[in-house]
Amino acid sequence: MSEDERLAKIKDLLDSTVAEFEAVFKSAGTFDQSRVGNGWTPSSISVQTYAIEAMPLNEAAKIAESRKARLFGPVGLMRFRSSRIESVAPPSLVYFPFWRAKGYHECFYFRGKTYRTTVPDDVIAIQVDGRIKALTSDAKAKRTLLRRLTATTRHILFDQIEPRYFTVENATELAYQYREGSVLLNWEGKEDLSMEYLLEKKPRMQRLEKREALESDAIDVKFASLSFTAENAVQALHSKVVRPPAVFNKILTNRYEVTELHLLELPVYLFRFRYLGREKELRVHGVTGELLR
Repeated sequence: MSEDERLAKIKDLLDSTVAEFEAVFKSAGTFDQSRVGNGWTPSSISVQTYAIEAMPLNEAAKIAESRKARLFGPVGLMRFRSSRIESVAPPSLVYFPFWRAKGYHECFYFRGKTYRTTVPDDVIAIQVDGRIKALTSDAKAKRTLLRRLTATTRHILFDQIEPRYFTVENATELAYQYREGSVLLNWEGKEDLSMEYLLEKKPRMQRLEKREALESDAIDVKFASLSFTAENAVQALHSKVVRPPAVFNKILTNRYEVTELHLLELPVYLFRFRYLGREKELRVHGVTGELLR
């Protein structure tokens, strides 16, 4: 729902008659009864999958070759032995999944309220909805001795009358709250700042019809297991943006809408090396060229 649509909905409610307002109030329910929006049924949300474009294999191979000595000991000692470090198997390209979800939660709700309104000094009576409202003075309320002395002094010296007020009880307020947010989670459901920084640079991506649709003749392409699901990502976003009102009587609408649910595949090159019978794996970030653990 756009900002204009939200404002139009609020205006319609404010322009309604008393009877219409009461009818709307009766139709409202609890927080769980008033659910609307696709966020409450994650299976209905369309997932768009994108593979982030990887650097060429030869560039990644050069990085791995220059860094392989670090796998087996201090660089200074291994530098002269790097020629004895051999590749065990052909490299592979593995895509690791990240979920990016965006959405919002909005809530129209009713709550009870008692209003207190101070009247001018010359007012002696107030009529509201055909009934005379009693005027109350702070002088009648329980106060400390110091406050009573101060009020008495003010009245004697400055001829000031204690402020009087009337109350409107059992008023019904129509209130509104809105919160939006996003999450970016890796395949384990954890936040990853490095991925956020990468996406800020707007790397090139390729849209995939299905997750395993990416193939290459130059290298073996694999996809890491997807244990953290779309439902988990939507639930994580829910935990961030959905909050019941602190005080309410009834909920008119409880909308949780997911506006974006993307599965982003991050490329990582894997190289395996062996030295003196020991084998170790070297992971090269497929976009930045950084070494990964």
